[in-house]
Amino acid sequence: MIQNDMNPKVAVVSFPWKSYAPYKFLSDLLKILEPISDKIVLIDGNTDRINITSEKVEVRDIGVSVHYLKDIKPIFYSAILWITKCVLVQFKTSLELTKHRKKVDVVMFYVAYPYYLLPLIVAKIFRKKTVEVITRSKHNSLLPKIFSLQDPLLFRLLDGISPESKALIKDLGLERHKNKILPEGARFIDVSRYTAKKTLNERENVVGFIGRLRKEKGVVEFVEAIPLVARENKDVEFLIGGSGDLLGWVKEECKRIENGNNIKITITGFISEEAIPECLNELKLLILPTAHAEGLPTIILEAMACGTPVLATPIGAIQDVIKDGETGFILEDNSPACIAENVMRALEHPDLERIVRNARALVERGFTYEAAVERYKKILEHMELGGGK
Repeated sequence: MIQNDMNPKVAVVSFPWKSYAPYKFLSDLLKILEPISDKIVLIDGNTDRINITSEKVEVRDIGVSVHYLKDIKPIFYSAILWITKCVLVQFKTSLELTKHRKKVDVVMFYVAYPYYLLPLIVAKIFRKKTVEVITRSKHNSLLPKIFSLQDPLLFRLLDGISPESKALIKDLGLERHKNKILPEGARFIDVSRYTAKKTLNERENVVGFIGRLRKEKGVVEFVEAIPLVARENKDVEFLIGGSGDLLGWVKEECKRIENGNNIKITITGFISEEAIPECLNELKLLILPTAHAEGLPTIILEAMACGTPVLATPIGAIQDVIKDGETGFILEDNSPACIAENVMRALEHPDLERIVRNARALVERGFTYEAAVERYKKILEHMELGGGK
């Protein structure tokens, strides 16, 4: 690793999301940066959610937290307040960067898209090296398409672009910025915690969905596939874990499906980080039928580490880690019929043990803490040398 007297000082800029998942990612990022940075200035809101274990980290909480649009009524007022907060976040983040400009060499934007244009401009004014770690893929819905109009300017201003996975380069059309492309900024999995405590033979035929209960994540299609799967195999049970605006609908629809049918569906609600390894060890198959743009969903790597086969749509970075019949299974689309057909294909696969061994080996090879530190070390070294490759 770089010697301490050569380590850069890094500002990590994020966005104060309502959901909790980004703060787990930020905690991991700080742990990765700690041995390869001389100082870390964290600029965000909701910083009490972040696990900070190093004295190198200086926290600058901007005192703003956004909300989900449906949290406040009427929606018109909620939208105006939300837009106001998004502008305020950029202004206050820029102010913090200005105050601490002499303390940092590199500004890293992480889970900050698409709300970091003003802080990026401020960082460039003060001649700081700038990099975004790309954790998203291409969006097809209207609002993300509108946000993406600023992408050409963002990518032009950035000194470095670190996609979470190689697949995102093509997905986002980053080939035109090939001179700025840096090593992948993927996170890590604690393989000592996320491990197979039960073999597949010791598990019941439980098929699970774990994630945000929102339409774009494919939970509607998953629920609609349940009776189709049960029609083919009455021994299959189902688990749905997570929270979101569709939780009420999921409970009502699953209750309707269960009534008059011999189908067992467990709805856990939110699953804590501590409980996820145990939950994954109860599943025979994890399904991510998302139609939404994805980076590299952590739950996929966690399942692979726990010896749980994954069935997912080949969106974003997913296609870099899930190879059909080798490290998991791929859905052609996320229709209920396709999900049901592929659930049966996966459960009846003659060599599931080989697939889960391959998946675990992939995680151990590329997604350990040590591997993540080496990746980010190269990112920072490239930035110090003047940008991308």
